[in-house]
Amino acid sequence: MTTRTDEDRLKELDEQMEKIKARKQQIANRMRDKERKARTKRLIEVGAIFEKHFEFEGQEDAEKIALALSAYVANNKEKLLSLTKEELKEKRIKDKS
Repeated sequence: MTTRTDEDRLKELDEQMEKIKARKQQIANRMRDKERKARTKRLIEVGAIFEKHFEFEGQEDAEKIALALSAYVANNKEKLLSLTKEELKEKRIKDKS
């Protein structure tokens, strides 16, 4: 039976710590990738909705519309979010008349 020295134990613990650090970094990277992909997906979905409802193409036109609507949305966001899609569609139809 061999006995390990304190130096051997310390070396083993250092190796374990390095392995744990590497695993921790891998998990952190995986989490960042998931967050980045989720954000990208949200941006694509929101952009598609915006483009669909305002029927334009191009970043410059989108930026102009967004700037024009930002004050209205800021002042009415809670009210708008409390309405259903059907109520908003009905309101849109009435506003066109």
